[in-house]
Amino acid sequence: MTATDSPPALYDLHLHTYWSYDAFAHLENHFKRATELGVRCLAITEHHVLDSQPEVQETARRYPDIITIPAAELTVNTSIGSVDLLCYGFPLDLPPALQQVLDTYHAWQHNAGAAICKGMQALGYDYTDAHRLEVLQSYRPNEVIAVQGTTHIRGPIQQQYFLERGFIAHIDEYDALRQRAHQEVAFPPYPAADFVLPTVKEAGVVVAIAHPHGYFNQGDLARMDTLRAECYLDGIECAHKNVPTEFTPRYRAYCLEHGLFSSGGSDSHTDEDIQSSFAKHGGADEWLDEFLQRVGPSALK
Repeated sequence: MTATDSPPALYDLHLHTYWSYDAFAHLENHFKRATELGVRCLAITEHHVLDSQPEVQETARRYPDIITIPAAELTVNTSIGSVDLLCYGFPLDLPPALQQVLDTYHAWQHNAGAAICKGMQALGYDYTDAHRLEVLQSYRPNEVIAVQGTTHIRGPIQQQYFLERGFIAHIDEYDALRQRAHQEVAFPPYPAADFVLPTVKEAGVVVAIAHPHGYFNQGDLARMDTLRAECYLDGIECAHKNVPTEFTPRYRAYCLEHGLFSSGGSDSHTDEDIQSSFAKHGGADEWLDEFLQRVGPSALK
């Protein structure tokens, strides 16, 4: 049985909306589906930003039976490369140092998008920031662009645009072209773990590694120990569609050994995902109370 074949759990702690650069889901659909399934707790974990939180807070007030955790998925640069971290329990009033970290992620998104444009232009292709904005406007709501500006683009959408513009003759050529562009203009590294995480933890936020199987090198204990220290881990997303079900108990045992909480999430990005996968991650219901004890009073009720 795969994670998505599992019955819905009482929680889903890895969810995205159209405030994430690569997602299309409407926020309230998460809450509606949670109500239908009897889900007790959810966390909207946008990539790199807390920009949806005002809307999350407003929506949560209409669903008082659902515990809502202010959260984000922050990608950091580590000794093994980039790692996605699920960060839970942000304060509603952000301290200046934490706001500076989030401003750095906004700048990273702009710089990442600009780098691919500059790289493509260096190769002789007519792909400007104005073109990138047009692509963003084709799938991102105006209110998101007003807040986030001209960010990087969801990969498959940029791929299709390159095909339509004749930059590539076949979809299979996309990765090689993007690699050539990055050789011309380097892709900016994600913010460093030792820059992001001390400030995040100082604000009382708890940190779990997302979909860890690849990062952990398929359960390599030395790698797990390294990332536990380097990423200031409080928890592990033991249940996720990209974690083989036979490894979920292994990662859970590691959590118990090292005093970490266990998390599970569907990683839903679209309204279709919400209908098919919401809360179907395979995590045990008993993990929820353990998680809530670690998050503390920041949950919205």
